[in-house]
Amino acid sequence: MSRADRIVIAIIALVAVAAWPLVAAAGGGSDDVVIAGPAGTTVVPLHVDGTFMIEGLGGPVTVVVSDGRVRVSDSCCPDHVCMRSGAISAPGSLIACVPNGVVVRVGEGGDDGLDARVR
Repeated sequence: MSRADRIVIAIIALVAVAAWPLVAAAGGGSDDVVIAGPAGTTVVPLHVDGTFMIEGLGGPVTVVVSDGRVRVSDSCCPDHVCMRSGAISAPGSLIACVPNGVVVRVGEGGDDGLDARVR
């Protein structure tokens, strides 16, 4: 590896480190709660408290937005994994009630074209 190669690699590394905060801020999501169920999608602000009844495949799912966090407070699913997930508030985090086909996600309501995110 020549000296010129090392200089180019160092410059690329410095640009990547300098750009990291900009990239992280741009992909941070928004202050919206996206509730997707079999009947459609509802988007509500995370900072506005409220209770939402979503009709799932097996019955109703109650989603509560309170104090900048969102949680599933009641569901008719057999194992209640969604209820035990607790409250979420970080962009990209989600709660899924698989038997009812309901997903609660914190982040942008629009489709970003990604199938999954790994953090």
